[in-house]
Amino acid sequence: MKIRAVTFDVYSALFDTLTGLTHALADLLKRRGSTGDPLAVAQAWRQTQREYLLVANSLDREPASNRRAIEASARSTLRGLAPPLTPEEIRVLVGAWEHLPPWPEVAEVLREVRRRPLLLGTLSNGDGDMLRALLAVLPVAFDHVISTEGGRFKPHPSVYRKALEILGIQAGELLHVAGAASDAMGATAVGIRTVWVNRTGDAVIDPRFAPAHQVADLRGVIGIIDGT
Repeated sequence: MKIRAVTFDVYSALFDTLTGLTHALADLLKRRGSTGDPLAVAQAWRQTQREYLLVANSLDREPASNRRAIEASARSTLRGLAPPLTPEEIRVLVGAWEHLPPWPEVAEVLREVRRRPLLLGTLSNGDGDMLRALLAVLPVAFDHVISTEGGRFKPHPSVYRKALEILGIQAGELLHVAGAASDAMGATAVGIRTVWVNRTGDAVIDPRFAPAHQVADLRGVIGIIDGT
């Protein structure tokens, strides 16, 4: 099938989340007089946040809220601080997710995609208001900002089916640009042609759901779009 739409993951494919969180934590740890390594803490926070999403999907007790996941994972990761994180510190840490740096090639690639006759969207675990604040810094407008808020988190199949419904297309007509292995597997499992921006040379856990394409950065997406 001919590709009619392209969706991008946000927190891994479009933005350098780890660098943004490291900067926010460096400020916090400095104010607290901590000698902790901000990068190591950021890595732990990001990993804990991802684990929260997977556990939330498994328990299926409440609708998805990435803001809640971010707050809970921040408290868990920084539970050794004394005194505990204040409400204002939590607010600042959550706010950091709305001011992340985009990857260097993002503006160039999005402008190229926008020139093509395709629907352009994002498909993210982020809450809607947080995504819109973050995406406002990018040089193009998205036709659809699709959020998991209120449903299930990626990589649950319902997330990708929701995206297809919103876009009004079939699975084979969507190219999804994933930034994480779990997202790449989730989209692939429901029949969506998927590009994994695999910046660190990782591998998917289950090769049955390996994505159709892997690229080292977003520039590789353009050739895939034009070749479809």
